[in-house]
Amino acid sequence: MLRFCGFDLELTVETVLPRQPDQRAVFSAIDSTGEHWLIVEGGHGDGRVTWICAPASARVVELVSAGRAAAADAVHHSRTGWVEVVRVVGGRTVPDQRVSCSALAALARSDGGVVA
Repeated sequence: MLRFCGFDLELTVETVLPRQPDQRAVFSAIDSTGEHWLIVEGGHGDGRVTWICAPASARVVELVSAGRAAAADAVHHSRTGWVEVVRVVGGRTVPDQRVSCSALAALARSDGGVVA
């Protein structure tokens, strides 16, 4: 298992979900309280990596894992209505940013396509 940490948010990755070459990486994870999360590759390039971490129900994680639901849809409709945006720029961490699901489209436009 890998630890997704170094930020205010600390998640333990449980599963790397299968993907096609044209899809973003998706992981299922749990936090220290046992809550489920989906981690979706946001964007990368120019020394920048972005991950979108969305609280999710066990059922949503199961559906995404089985290919019966899209990870992007799960992120845009997270269990709590918000996601954590985690960035590494130039090898340095940038403080987490909590974003409402409704603001993800605007964030994608300003950040070079964070989430599909």
